[in-house]
Amino acid sequence: MSVITTTSNSSQDSSENISILSEEDHPRQIMDGIHETDQDEGINDEEQYEDDDEMNEETHPDDDDDDDEEQIISSSSTSDQNPLSESTSSKIDYDLHPLLLDDITAIFTHVPMTLLDGASYQSDTENRRVSRIIFQFSTIHIECETACQWQICNKTPLTCHILVDNRLYLEEKVIVEHVFQNCDCHPAYAYKVPFIERLIRDFFDKNPLTMEKLSYSRAALDSTLRLKYFLEILPKSKQKDYKELLGDVTDDTLLNDSVANEILGNDRKIAQKLELIKVPRRQSSNVIKHYDLFHEKHLPPLYHGYLVQFCIYIGYRLENLNSLCVMCGKRTFNRDNKNASKPTICDDYECFSNAMDSKFRNDPLPPSIFSIELADFLLLLVSAAIRSNRYQLILDPYPKLINPYNTATTLIDENGNKEENLRILREILDNIMKMKSITQYEGERISLRSMLELKHPWAFSFFHWLMGTNRYHFSLIPQEHRIAQCRTDFQYFIKHEDIVKHVNFKNQRTEKGSIFAFHGSPQENWHSILRSGLQIGKGGYLLNGAAYGAGVYVSPSFEFSLGYTRSRLSYATHQNSHTYDYNGDIPQLEKLNWSCIALCEIINSPDVYKKHSSDIWTIQDPNLICTRFIFFYPSGISGVPYRVDSDTEAASIRKLIHTLNNTAC
Repeated sequence: MSVITTTSNSSQDSSENISILSEEDHPRQIMDGIHETDQDEGINDEEQYEDDDEMNEETHPDDDDDDDEEQIISSSSTSDQNPLSESTSSKIDYDLHPLLLDDITAIFTHVPMTLLDGASYQSDTENRRVSRIIFQFSTIHIECETACQWQICNKTPLTCHILVDNRLYLEEKVIVEHVFQNCDCHPAYAYKVPFIERLIRDFFDKNPLTMEKLSYSRAALDSTLRLKYFLEILPKSKQKDYKELLGDVTDDTLLNDSVANEILGNDRKIAQKLELIKVPRRQSSNVIKHYDLFHEKHLPPLYHGYLVQFCIYIGYRLENLNSLCVMCGKRTFNRDNKNASKPTICDDYECFSNAMDSKFRNDPLPPSIFSIELADFLLLLVSAAIRSNRYQLILDPYPKLINPYNTATTLIDENGNKEENLRILREILDNIMKMKSITQYEGERISLRSMLELKHPWAFSFFHWLMGTNRYHFSLIPQEHRIAQCRTDFQYFIKHEDIVKHVNFKNQRTEKGSIFAFHGSPQENWHSILRSGLQIGKGGYLLNGAAYGAGVYVSPSFEFSLGYTRSRLSYATHQNSHTYDYNGDIPQLEKLNWSCIALCEIINSPDVYKKHSSDIWTIQDPNLICTRFIFFYPSGISGVPYRVDSDTEAASIRKLIHTLNNTAC
């Protein structure tokens, strides 16, 4: 058995060739990396083909009409992009299914080098009936922060091993054997990359393909095969007439017209097969393709084989990790807002429900996308806002509950009867709180969604709103990085708030530098603070007085900020309304006397903040203060003599932020 690899010759500008090596020469070889210096041109620039009824596309509004006109491409056309290899050997004795051999060869001729650093093929040493195909996907185009969220390294190719049956190919399941990286910068994830592996497994699990469909699809660019399959697909009553009509014709136009005519003149089953062999139309270069697994027409074309489709799809996912739903791949941000701040889930209730249970089904998601570990924390925050006498001011954003069984129906929103809404929301929360903990829920017998709906018919809709509207990227800080002076295990790091504010803040910080200060606030304010940021008019000055005028009040003293955390809720009507010991074993959702303090970063400029005393500062522009850390105290806070206004302490915090920003979260 032979091994196909790609090689790169640095002495030549772009001379990549396939070398056919024996296993004795290169046992279990993975191809050398081919690194492309310009990573701006991704798969969207690759020549794409589409059917007439393709629905999943987006065009530029200012495109000329002439540019949008589609032209039928020649069946002999090949990719305009630089593939991994310019040529292949036609004299290779492979003991493989012909379609499998064609698909492997097509990897090297039709996959752009911007997607793959390389690929190779080898026979499995333990099972000679099986072949191992190895892909090395490029990650250099992935932003550092996004790579961190997905627990991958953008300095090392991502290696994927799949196993296919030599003779049966797609008649047997394609096995994803390994997905890993050899990386020194994230030792804890040196080999496994579970979240990317999940995307790869989803492609093969949710995109099953028959050999017949693959054969027909590949024939669309080969006039000889297209004629052969056209006659085979037609009813026998028509085959003879078409053989006579098309037998000696060298012009493809008559065959193309015949295929189009028979698509309209036959039943659905035959028409679907004929659609596969129809000559694809060249798509305008200004059309940006979006792929997802919901429908086969939302996937890359199969004209060059299943493995090429796989490479293009995974390359697209890697280039758009935070712009696509982690569960289904649907776009969650449009082209203009491509740089989402964190992994996301679409509005589909099935995706959300599956995400909720992923933790319990050993089906991992990136922690920042659906942090079930934060569910109890977020429930406590919104519960305080809903139960506050000031709910009309501080319940922001206002809950919007959609009927999951009829998404056109709104159950609760800000336009409804506020008093009735409040009664229902409090009823929902009371029932959810009886679960004691969402984070520690064990979903072996019943899904989390089902359990929530048993507690209250609208509880799942409420939870969907709560988690789905959390656009902040924050996560629990690992023990080794926690700030010891703050004396709590519940320390959360907020990488950034709104993405636009984040970029602007970074630019200002580069120019002027930054300082740090604490912000304390009562329980009921934190739901809004962690959704909308610190805002003038929503902060503590309305509650605690405004001795120094309007502004966001902060202090470099932890102890001073502590005085602003006093709860303004009355728990007299709640059971177990006593003060809990910090070390007590209290179910998370039964905690009542909790408190929060934020550690914020502020642009260091006299026109940004005013120092009224050593302990009282006010910030005039909320866009120039960012919440970096949240310290949660389940049963109240004791005095902590901790200040952050020294240069030494500020440098230590900056170092911690840098570490957490570059640590897989």
